[in-house]
Amino acid sequence: MKVGLLTTSFPRYTGDVAGNFVLGFARALHQHGHRVDVLAPEPREPFTDANEPGIDVHHVPYARPRALQRTFYGAGVPDNLARDPLAWLGLAPFCASLGYQAWKRSAHWDAVVSHWALPCALAAGAIRGQRRHIAVLHSADIHVLSRLPGRAQLARSIARGADVLWFVSEAQQQRFRALLPHGEPMPHSLICPMGIDVNAHDVFDGDTRAAFRRRHQLQGFCVLLLGRHVSIKGYDVALRAAALGGEITLLIAGEGPMRSTWMRQACELGVRAHWLGHVHGDDKQRWLRAADAFALPSRTLASGRSEGLPCALLEALAAGLPAVASDLPGIRALQATFAPSLELVPADDPVALHTALLTLRDRAQAHEHSELTARAIREQFSWCGIGARLHALLAAS
Repeated sequence: MKVGLLTTSFPRYTGDVAGNFVLGFARALHQHGHRVDVLAPEPREPFTDANEPGIDVHHVPYARPRALQRTFYGAGVPDNLARDPLAWLGLAPFCASLGYQAWKRSAHWDAVVSHWALPCALAAGAIRGQRRHIAVLHSADIHVLSRLPGRAQLARSIARGADVLWFVSEAQQQRFRALLPHGEPMPHSLICPMGIDVNAHDVFDGDTRAAFRRRHQLQGFCVLLLGRHVSIKGYDVALRAAALGGEITLLIAGEGPMRSTWMRQACELGVRAHWLGHVHGDDKQRWLRAADAFALPSRTLASGRSEGLPCALLEALAAGLPAVASDLPGIRALQATFAPSLELVPADDPVALHTALLTLRDRAQAHEHSELTARAIREQFSWCGIGARLHALLAAS
């Protein structure tokens, strides 16, 4: 089966974090015998695409000169729009260009998968014909949809244009359902986070964890943070928590517009922090294994936007790290199943985060609980298992 995959974010080069879980989706489809035709925004800068077997990437141009293509990638669409007025110029042209390119290429597709409701699910619904369409909805686009005029009609169009709506958490499903006009039925829906890559081999290749920590001069109780450096991630809360004492060292991976601000804050607070930049593949696994715990201090923004269930949290738990995360709806559902390895604290509360981290540090059985959780996470959320569910949804009549 040839599957068209519409998305507003897709890795531009090997190791790029932009839309990495969409690449995981495409790989999972290919592993089940499908060929994938990806339509994604053309990046502002030319890149050499990574060669992925069974996956053909077609970049959709939407502004000229190319330097005006500022809407996608980088910090992500919501933050790009908030920080760069020129980013708004690309919204309407991209919608038109994506719709045209999808219509032109759809004659060769047997099914369609869309990531992000706006505009991908709408475009896929418009060109699907008799093809099966799975629409994957995320927290950011449901938030945007909830703030638009005519949101009930847009939600109805998305629902009617899809055979399956895929949500990363039950909270997101409920939020979308509330947008639909009264009495409008929901199509079949699935609640499942994005998958994670499971590396079973020894990432240290004969090196020891202790030697890795010595080489990188890691001291004290090391807490890893992993994700884009944008306000919603709440890394400033982790910095203030670490400043409260307890010999906490922060390992901060990722890039983004808040990086320089947070680095300056770390210096002012006297926090011991290692700024790792982008990490991926085996390098990411080494840092996951080198850390003692993981923190996800995400917050709800003033606009009401919050995260669903970040893949970074699943990756940390799968690597055997105990974790502390903000008490947000999507994360709360995960904690109900994996309580021994996942502590929840109120968002924007550095004192509560500090207390929870010290509890993990001192918990005698944390390692035993974490290993049990790691096996369960790998079994439940690996791309291999999620790919089988995706294949079954596409094959259903």
